[in-house]
Amino acid sequence: MYQEVRLNSKRNEVYRIFKDDKTYISKTFANIDDFYKEEEILNILKKNGANVPNIIESKSNKIIMEDLGQLTLLSWYEDLEKQNSLEYDEILVKLCCWIKNFHNITLAHFNEQVVLWDVNFRNFIIKNNEIYGVDFEQSCPGNREFDAGKLTAYALTYEPYMTNWKIKFRNK
Repeated sequence: MYQEVRLNSKRNEVYRIFKDDKTYISKTFANIDDFYKEEEILNILKKNGANVPNIIESKSNKIIMEDLGQLTLLSWYEDLEKQNSLEYDEILVKLCCWIKNFHNITLAHFNEQVVLWDVNFRNFIIKNNEIYGVDFEQSCPGNREFDAGKLTAYALTYEPYMTNWKIKFRNK
């Protein structure tokens, strides 16, 4: 069996590929420079032990990578808010550790601070209760505080906006 299911992406063509009994993610980049940046950062992070998907194949403007599953940080976040659950400390700490690790690895490699820039909760996958980062094409030089600010702004302004639950999450 072979099937392609299109995934949400504003900038690229991203598909979950079902082939026989395995699944993969195929990402075709609209911009070749974004392709090179994503490939480079994925390789740097993987080499340094960060939780990112394995690259299975990379050619032209397409990366085929390991499918980490469908539990995004956004879906986890939305579910917890619907349940009004405050059981988010463990994942929140792991997210902050993942982002700190990203900053440290990229600083050591590029000798300048690099930020994720696109701190969208869909760009983090939860697999086996661990955080994995995906989507690095917009990473660029910047200050760590930028990512922290975008993270908290995203948490507060995802619909419905500024709920009491979101404010508690942001404060934590």
